Amino acid sequence: MHRFLKTIITLMCFIYLPAQANEQVPQTLEELKTAIEKIRQDTNTPAIGIALVNKDGPYWIAGLGETNIETHTKADENTLFRIGSVSKMFAALAVLKLQEEGKLSLDDKVRDLVPEIQFENPWEETHPIKVAHLLEHTTGWDDIHLAEYAYSAPDTMSTKEGLDYHPDSRKSRWIPGTRHAYCNAGAAVVAYIVERITGKKYEDYIQEVFFKPMDMQSTSYFQTDLYQQKGATLYTNNKPENYWHIIYRAAGSINSSPKDMANFVHFLLLRGATSNQQLIPSTAIDRMETPETTLGNVSGIQSGYGLANYTSGHKDFHVAFRGHNGGVFGGLTELSYNKELETGYVMMINAGNWPAFDKISKTIRSYLLKDHKVNKPQPIALPEKFKALDGYYVPINHRNQLMRLMNVTFGVMTFHTDDTYLHRTPLLGGWDHPSQDYAINEDYLIDSWTGLPSIALVNDPIEGNAIQANTDLFKPVSALQVFGMIGLYVALIATTLCSLLAIVFWGFRRLAKKTPADPSVWIRIWPLIASLTFIGFAISLSLSGLFMQAFASISPLSITIFMLSILYPVVSITSAAILFKYRKTPGSRWILWYALIYTGLNLLMASHLAHYGMFALKTWA
Repeated sequence: MHRFLKTIITLMCFIYLPAQANEQVPQTLEELKTAIEKIRQDTNTPAIGIALVNKDGPYWIAGLGETNIETHTKADENTLFRIGSVSKMFAALAVLKLQEEGKLSLDDKVRDLVPEIQFENPWEETHPIKVAHLLEHTTGWDDIHLAEYAYSAPDTMSTKEGLDYHPDSRKSRWIPGTRHAYCNAGAAVVAYIVERITGKKYEDYIQEVFFKPMDMQSTSYFQTDLYQQKGATLYTNNKPENYWHIIYRAAGSINSSPKDMANFVHFLLLRGATSNQQLIPSTAIDRMETPETTLGNVSGIQSGYGLANYTSGHKDFHVAFRGHNGGVFGGLTELSYNKELETGYVMMINAGNWPAFDKISKTIRSYLLKDHKVNKPQPIALPEKFKALDGYYVPINHRNQLMRLMNVTFGVMTFHTDDTYLHRTPLLGGWDHPSQDYAINEDYLIDSWTGLPSIALVNDPIEGNAIQANTDLFKPVSALQVFGMIGLYVALIATTLCSLLAIVFWGFRRLAKKTPADPSVWIRIWPLIASLTFIGFAISLSLSGLFMQAFASISPLSITIFMLSILYPVVSITSAAILFKYRKTPGSRWILWYALIYTGLNLLMASHLAHYGMFALKTWA
């Protein structure tokens, strides 16, 4: 349902593996097949479903490996995989089809179409949420909450019942149509709008209008009898996952085969047509590929997220791939195509193995671009307004408020300019190399990955001056703030490790000398108890990725997190009170100073966490 579902909970559950400089690019289809099979075996990926397509149709469809490692069932072109958020593309197609028929407009107000659907928008009078905002993820809503992710919805649950279950996440945090923030609820609201207009169940409408004409015979939103027979078992760390009954089926529930998905890629390459009929106008596909509803789009940015269709690049080829990817627990999918090259692919694996998935994707793209000659326009001198961007930046379009703390602390970007280029790179690493963004006019910058206008200066109505890069919106922050926050984490962890070692030494010495406890013991012990409480809180959060159901409901795990989030600031304040009480007690001054610094670090960290909503954290709410 989302590209990195479990990162919401575990904070960082995938290991980044940089591309190898000496990677050999497959030159023939047979070499590509060999390379992908080798990746599958080297990464212990059970099965891969794959299809390569050009304008004439599919030229390679296959299932590789085993759909079930216990029964050793072989994968083939008819094996069903869960495609996750690629499902959203059909929600966009439904709206475009209804718009063509004059029954709906992307500019229609959602409140007018479905007033019974609950959502909050403080700016509704002046900036109402429109249908386009739902599909481009610019409503300003939080992504769906943990209670929605964890809910196992029966296939009999209606779209409306799903939307009524937990509407709390649908509250605009900023003015709609200004920032992009990925939100799974948008597709579900679109599905309900489609139902209201057509009088049909959303899944039936998609089956009739798109699946059937595209000859996607095995594709469905449900756990059908066919899926029971041909569905690939999904694995996380080689352990099978249960079938996930997603509460918002339009957002991520489709099960499909390489053969069926090849037909869908072909439809996109034919610009809305099958081999024998035009289902929607080619102009509708153009709109699907064009983001229009962020501040940066108004300033000329063409890359990013359109109507459930987003751009991505490969190295410095200046080529924009379009499409979508998706993930469910134990499964990852990527659909990607390029209309100029008239080629595309879909790739699905039945494992939550991001490094393997990433490597397969890069191998396919390298093969498709092996004969491509980079067509880079001549850059002009970097405009002065972009030269002034040197510094540190943090994202302000948080997908989920729960992740805001991590984004502003560990998602810092560094911007550096020279006479021609803006170089962007994460402060803590993660990219193969910095970007080389350049200008061909005074308005925006082009990134070398997609070759599209991707960076623009904007004025956010809440934050003021900001810079949009693709879908991300950044604001400048000082070096003091950046390194102060990172330094706080490093200093607290280092001090805690020193205290743990020291407490062992002091404990043995006191036992040997049979020295009774004195006030110096308490001013050293209480800060340590506080920081151990903080560590326990962090560990509990990270464990939640393995137990989402427990995390999203009232359970021993969620209660532990709730209690520790309260206990940490309480113990930190208690340690400060004890330090104040014994501040004039005779003893070593360096112990007093050490306790003062340690207590101060805990108080700062507790304040830091509270500022970002981590006090009395009710994950089930």
